[in-house]
Amino acid sequence: MEKIKCEDEKIQFLGKIQDLGFIIFLNQTGIIEAVSDNISNYLSNHYPQTLIGKPILETFFGNFEEKDFIKNAIEEFKSSNDFKRITKLLEIEEQPFYLSISYSTDTMYLEFEKCINNDSSKTNIINNKLIELQNAEQDVWKVLSEILSQNLEVDRVMIYQFNEDSSGIVIAETLNRPNLDSYLGLNYPEFDIPKQARELYKTKNCRFIADTDSEGSTVVTLDNQEANLQEISIRRLSPIHLQYLKNAGFRSSISFSIIIKGELWGLVCCQHEEPKHIDLSIRNFSLMATNFAANKFQQLEDIERMAYLEEVQELELLLKEKVLLKSNIFHELKDFSKTLLHMLEADGIAIGFEDYIFLEGIHPEKESLRSQLPKLTELAKDHIYSTNALSNHPQLYEDFGRSIAGLSFAEIDSKKDFFIIWFRKEILLDREWAGKPEKYYEEDKLTGVVKPSPRTSFNVWREQVKGTSKKWSSKQMHFITRIRELLRDSMLNKAAEIDSLNTQLIEMNNALDTYAYTISHDLKNPLSAIKVSTEFLQYRQDVKPELLKKMSSNILDSVHIIINMLDKIHQFSKASSFNFEKEIVETENFVDEIIEMSKHRFGSNNVEVIVNNLLPVQGEKTLLYQLFLNIIGNAIKYSSKATSAKVIIDSFRTDNGIIYTISDNGIGMEEDELASIYEMFKRMSNSSGYEGSGIGMSIVKRIADKLGIDISIKSKLNEGTTVKLMFPA
Repeated sequence: MEKIKCEDEKIQFLGKIQDLGFIIFLNQTGIIEAVSDNISNYLSNHYPQTLIGKPILETFFGNFEEKDFIKNAIEEFKSSNDFKRITKLLEIEEQPFYLSISYSTDTMYLEFEKCINNDSSKTNIINNKLIELQNAEQDVWKVLSEILSQNLEVDRVMIYQFNEDSSGIVIAETLNRPNLDSYLGLNYPEFDIPKQARELYKTKNCRFIADTDSEGSTVVTLDNQEANLQEISIRRLSPIHLQYLKNAGFRSSISFSIIIKGELWGLVCCQHEEPKHIDLSIRNFSLMATNFAANKFQQLEDIERMAYLEEVQELELLLKEKVLLKSNIFHELKDFSKTLLHMLEADGIAIGFEDYIFLEGIHPEKESLRSQLPKLTELAKDHIYSTNALSNHPQLYEDFGRSIAGLSFAEIDSKKDFFIIWFRKEILLDREWAGKPEKYYEEDKLTGVVKPSPRTSFNVWREQVKGTSKKWSSKQMHFITRIRELLRDSMLNKAAEIDSLNTQLIEMNNALDTYAYTISHDLKNPLSAIKVSTEFLQYRQDVKPELLKKMSSNILDSVHIIINMLDKIHQFSKASSFNFEKEIVETENFVDEIIEMSKHRFGSNNVEVIVNNLLPVQGEKTLLYQLFLNIIGNAIKYSSKATSAKVIIDSFRTDNGIIYTISDNGIGMEEDELASIYEMFKRMSNSSGYEGSGIGMSIVKRIADKLGIDISIKSKLNEGTTVKLMFPA
C-alpha cells in the first residue's frame, strides 16, 4: 500500500489561490502562460481560455490606469537579473487592488490582491510601538507579540522558536480572547511544520490563509502544466495545514518568518477564530516589525556575547599568566579547574595528561573514562564534541553511571593523551506539548493511498524527559574552542623551546667535546714538558745554573702556551654568546692599531701593509675589532716569510652593501682545505712553524654570522689568500 509522507507534499504546486484576487503568469516576451480561473469575477468578459497564449498588451491591458507601470516592469524583467518584487496600488473597474510583480526563473508573476485597508489612524500608534521595540532591553518577543496583536487584531499571537531537533516552543504570547487556553511554554513536534515548509519560510517570509473553509480558485495553465506558486502571496495553503488549523479551532491564520543570521530561527504565528483577510499593507508592516525585532534580538545577543568575550579574554590572560608560562601545564591547570568549571557552568571536570587524570566535581570512574576516550575521540569533530543528551549513546551513558547526561570534550594533544572534559548532571525535565507529538496517517478510500493526517487534539500532553542535561550554549562552545587553542599554542611553544634547548645542548655538547679534545690532546704536550722539567729538577740536587735556567724557561714557555690556549677558548665562548646592538663603526679608528700590534706580535716588521679605502660599516665595535684582528693578524703572520711580503686592505660600495677585502701573498692553502677552515682548532697542513691554535677563523665565522656578514675566502698554495667580507646595506 502506497504511503505519502508529510514532508513529500509539494506545497508550492497545489494549483490554487485564495479568492482574494487573481493572478496572471507571463513569459519573458509578455505572453500569458497562466491565469486563475476567477479572473472573470474581476475583469468583465475575460476568461482563462481566451487569455492564455496571448500577449498581455493586446488583451485587457488598456483597462488599467497604470499602463506604464506594467510595461516598464515587463521591460526590466526581460533585461535584468536583479528584478525585485514591486507593488503598486491601482484601481480595476473602480475597485482598489494591490498589483505585486515578481519573477522566478523564466516566469513573471502579476498578483492582483484586493485592498481592504482604509484605516490610517493606527500609523502613529504602531510607530510608537516600534520605538518601544527599539528600546526593549530584554523581552523583545513579548513586545513584538503585543504590537502585532494590535496591528493585526487577531485572537492569538505567539512567538515560536525552533529547537535543535526542529521541534519548537512558544516563548511569547498575546491573547485577545479570554476563553483561549495559553500555549506559552508548550512544545510542538517538528512534523507540525515539515521540512519543505521550513525551507519555503526562508524565501517567502509571510504565509497566510483568510478562510480555511474557502475552496479557492484554480490556476489554469497551458497544457495543464503544474504552476509553481512559491512567489504568490495569496496562494491557497496545503489541505493538511488547513485541516490542522480547523482542528485547532481557527478559521484564519498568518505567519511571519524570524530570520537570524540567514537561518530560520522561529516564526510569529497568528490565529483567529473567524475568517479574516488581513490587508497587504498591514501584513507588510507586521513583517517589517518582525524583522525589526529579529535585528533587535540579535543586537542584544551581540552585546551579551561581547560581554562574555571580554570575560573570556580576561580569563585567557589569567590562564596565560598562571598556566601557560609554567613548565608543568598539567599541574597548573589542575589549580585552574574551578575557574574552568565556573565558565562553563559545569558540574564536573576531567583533565588528562599522559598517564594522569585529574577529576573534580561530578565525574565517572577513571577506568570508565579511560575506556571511553576512543569513543569520544571518534565523536569529536575538529577535536571537540558536545552533547546534552548522552543517553543517545547508551554505552557511554551506562559506563558513566547514568548520572552524567551532558559533556563537552576537547582533545588538546592526542600524542600526550591531553584532554579536558566538562560534565553536566542529568536534569529530569517535564516537557509539555500542545497535543501528543505523534504522526497520524489515514487511508484515502478512493485511491487506497495512506496520507498524513493532522492532529485532532491540542490538549496539553506531558512527558518526563530523562538522560538529558542543560544545553551547552554557543558562547560556551566558543570558550572551549579558545581554551583548546591556547593550550595547543602553549604545547607548540614549549615543543619549540625544547627543540631550541636540544639544539643548544647539542652545540654545547659539541663544544664540550672540542674542549675535551683540546685538553686531552693539544694541552698534552706543554703539560708533558712541565712534568718532565719539574721531575728533573726534583730529583737532581746538583743542577747547574745554565741547566736550571733552561728548565725554568721550558716550564714558563709551556705555562704561557696553556694560558694562551685557554684564553683563546674563552674568546671563542664570548664570540658565540655576545649580545649587541648595531651601530655605525669607523674601521679606520682601529685598523692601524691592529696592523702595528700584529707586526710586533708575530715579528713581521718586514711585511708591507697597504691600506686603501676604509668605509664605515654597520656592526658592533668590539666584535668587528675581533673580526679584523684575526683576519689581518693571519694575513700578516702567514705572509711574513714571503719575499716582498705584502698585505692589501681595501673596501668599496656596491648596490647590496659594502665589501672589504684583505689580501696577502703568503703561504696560501690547498683548495680542498678551504671547506674545513672554520673548524675549531683546525690548522692547515702547511701552517707548522707559525704560531697559532687553529681557533682564529672559528671566531671569525661566529662573528660574521652574528653580524649578518657574508664571508668568502679564495686561496692558492704558495701564492696567497684573499678574504672577502660583504656587509649588508
